[in-house]
Amino acid sequence: MLSIAHKITKSVFLVLCLAGTTLWPTGVLAGKNKPADQNAGERTVILFNNLKALAPDYIMVGHQDALSYGVKWVGDENRSDLHDVTGSHPAVFGWDIGGIDIGLAKNLDSVPFDQMRKNMISVFEAGGLNTISWHAYNPLNGKDSWVDTQIAVDVVGQILPGGARHADFLKNLDRTGAFLASLRSKNGELIPVVFRPWHEHSGSWFWWGRLHCTREQYIELYRFTIQYLREKHALNNLLIAFSPDIGYTNAAEYLERYPGDDMVDVIGVDDYHSLRQNKPGNLIRNLEIIAAVAKEKGKIAAFTETGCTNMEDKKYFTEKLLPVLQHSELTRYISWVLFWRNGNKKHHFMPYRGHKSAADFRRFVAHPMILMQNDLPDLYRVYPDISNEISGTSPD
Repeated sequence: MLSIAHKITKSVFLVLCLAGTTLWPTGVLAGKNKPADQNAGERTVILFNNLKALAPDYIMVGHQDALSYGVKWVGDENRSDLHDVTGSHPAVFGWDIGGIDIGLAKNLDSVPFDQMRKNMISVFEAGGLNTISWHAYNPLNGKDSWVDTQIAVDVVGQILPGGARHADFLKNLDRTGAFLASLRSKNGELIPVVFRPWHEHSGSWFWWGRLHCTREQYIELYRFTIQYLREKHALNNLLIAFSPDIGYTNAAEYLERYPGDDMVDVIGVDDYHSLRQNKPGNLIRNLEIIAAVAKEKGKIAAFTETGCTNMEDKKYFTEKLLPVLQHSELTRYISWVLFWRNGNKKHHFMPYRGHKSAADFRRFVAHPMILMQNDLPDLYRVYPDISNEISGTSPD
């Protein structure tokens, strides 16, 4: 419960906001407290600062496609497998827009884009966080993102400025930008989202991966994409996430294809391997490296994708993942951990109603460091101290 004094502070703050007074904490619009986009909208700036303020003490739980489907259900109103298990939706909602770039009505996992848009707006209105990945289709042949990991394909070189297929890439970017520009609140303002393009580039399974383009080409692709969306489509509501896969052992290796501080807001990593292979030390190292980079650069750190297929270990959350997240000041600096989707009983990454790991997951989210939607204040409002809006006390 909040103290009486804090409730009074909240009431005074609300009255001033309703009267048209904007209350900004000291420095909220200055220096490293601004996102990479210097023209970022006010709510995007607020979101950036709230995520940074929560990060030292709290880690949010995220789930891919949480509101779209789960095990044995599709499209139920206001439902998620995590809500079935815990009584709360996740705090972070992952979406993928692969397919919008070639004009499809549904994404690569059969989620209708109209439904996705509706759900993303609902998440925003509820004060939660939307994060978008993009399994971009191949502009050369219209196929999906995946390519041979042994034979190089020259897609990136052909779609960059001056390349023979640059015009085709611009058409794909324009469709992508139009969808992102359609994500608007009830009063017509663009809703802030975390946008995570060209992910897992350190591997070679996507056409933008390490085998298929040079360091310079990848960086040019990344920078061109973000600049084009900012300038051509006026998307100043995007916090940009950079998320290689595993394989780095130090900050220099992690940053080998980093596109620049003026492009990136979130320092992330996708790691499905370390805990699956019972190597928690590797995950600790990976998280500590990205957290240290984020702190040094004034960015947000995030565990942008993870999970163990079908959750065979019924103590995975409390005995494997939680000790890693609690391990050090750096691992506790992670802002959120996003688990991949629950496609069906043979392919899922989170518990569902009746799953053998459901009880363990409930214990995991009961930890004071871990936040679900029910724990979360509105991330798009300014608070004197956002931690007080959660519980009034600091986690253990």
